[in-house]
Amino acid sequence: MAIEFQFQGEWYKVDSPQEVVALKKYLRAHAQEKESSSSDSSADLAAHGKWTSDLFASLMEKIGYFEKKFLAALLSVSHPIDALTVSRFFPDSVRYEKKRLRRKLGWEGLLLLGGIQSGLVRHVRALGLEPFDVYQVHISWKNGQRTRYFTVDPGFRFAAEEQGWPPKFLRDALGT
Repeated sequence: MAIEFQFQGEWYKVDSPQEVVALKKYLRAHAQEKESSSSDSSADLAAHGKWTSDLFASLMEKIGYFEKKFLAALLSVSHPIDALTVSRFFPDSVRYEKKRLRRKLGWEGLLLLGGIQSGLVRHVRALGLEPFDVYQVHISWKNGQRTRYFTVDPGFRFAAEEQGWPPKFLRDALGT
């Protein structure tokens, strides 16, 4: 049974009371994060999790172009970004072209995105971290439609900014 709730004028639909608690906690934290601007001190890095410059650089060395492009897309916005929007950053020529239904519904982009996420997770875990140390996925139900939203971990964002990441060629590839 789905549970609906409203937060700051937006309606959300989840499947369990635990998801309500988790999503509300996340939404409150994100709202507070928007209100307060983060400073560039080393205390912020310690407060933002496991990411160091060396760990960030190590991950960037291991992952491929599409994983970097995925992360650049997430880092290009300061708010949650939905999976369909992220999948549009990848060219049609890379997407699966076998099934018409997938093309019509945009599934090919989401399938490609799933493969990219899978590869990224493998590399993140090889560093002794978990995917939630890089980004979180939240699901929203609006008008009966399920939408996945990605948000970047604040510590990962801080480490990326500290390294001047994403590089210009990725920003150009995204059109940002």
